[in-house]
Amino acid sequence: MRRLALAALASLALAAPALATADGPDAWRVVNVSASDVLNVRVGPGTDYFVISALPYNARGLQLGTCVPTVTRDQYFALTPQAQQRLNGYTPWCVVFSDGQQLGWVNRRFLSEDSL
Repeated sequence: MRRLALAALASLALAAPALATADGPDAWRVVNVSASDVLNVRVGPGTDYFVISALPYNARGLQLGTCVPTVTRDQYFALTPQAQQRLNGYTPWCVVFSDGQQLGWVNRRFLSEDSL
């Protein structure tokens, strides 16, 4: 029994570490904002919500939370072609985080994958 336990521990110690898989980039950066401007961060997903903060034109290392609108694959293909086209026309709004702190919502068209 002891040999079996030692063998199990040894095989765990020698096993290759598991690599995490992700669905998207680990970091994002602000794009399409001029050097003399900022990216407004809002309390909700849209321009009807007030600005709570701002990100500089060159902000990097951001993380994304929830983005809206969002539908599952099955929901999307259950839509009519007209509804799919309408949904495709929306630019998503996403909750952004920096250093683990939630900042608020930004329009996804101002974010790009960061190479950090």
